[in-house]
Amino acid sequence: MKFDCTGVILAGGKNSRLPGGKKAFRKIGDAMILETIYDLFSRLFKEVIIVVNEPREFSGWDMMVVTDIIPSKCALAGIHTGLFYASYPYAYVTACDTPFVKQSVVEYIVGSISPGYEVIIPRTDDGLETLFAVYSKECIPLIEKTLNNNVFMIKKFFRKKKVKEIPVDKLKLIDPKMQFIFNVNTPKDLEKAKIMAKQQTNK
Repeated sequence: MKFDCTGVILAGGKNSRLPGGKKAFRKIGDAMILETIYDLFSRLFKEVIIVVNEPREFSGWDMMVVTDIIPSKCALAGIHTGLFYASYPYAYVTACDTPFVKQSVVEYIVGSISPGYEVIIPRTDDGLETLFAVYSKECIPLIEKTLNNNVFMIKKFFRKKKVKEIPVDKLKLIDPKMQFIFNVNTPKDLEKAKIMAKQQTNK
């Protein structure tokens, strides 16, 4: 059964640290990163939205393709756009460069949605993971105010009492190596991801 939730993929980055093509289209193992995320999201969510800068490059995918409403070219604007177009009260948001998304982790985070919270977010050893989180449509005016003040850090719009954190120890029970947060930003990351994928295949 699919969640009454929208899956949002952010793919509007500049790729400045990984030249030679969009990160979403890079292959890890036999599949493009975007294919891996899309396949999972289409199984879990009743709606999938991708936020991009160049819609033509994403034509042919069976998901809603949208561009930033507030064109500040940052992840916060992408979250705002995904929430704006979402048909459901909550959206699970991830970046397009995360090749090791894990169904059980996403299910746990989305399953942690409860009334009164605007953000359901994992806490890892490195802090809050803002691009592996659930956001309520109630965040829209808060994000708009933040962007209009030229503040682009995602956590700046959070209202502490409305944020539900998922502890790292809970997440490590599901994904001991925390691979779900690994993202491909640089050529070095890309090579590491390919090695990680081979190791998984050879198990």
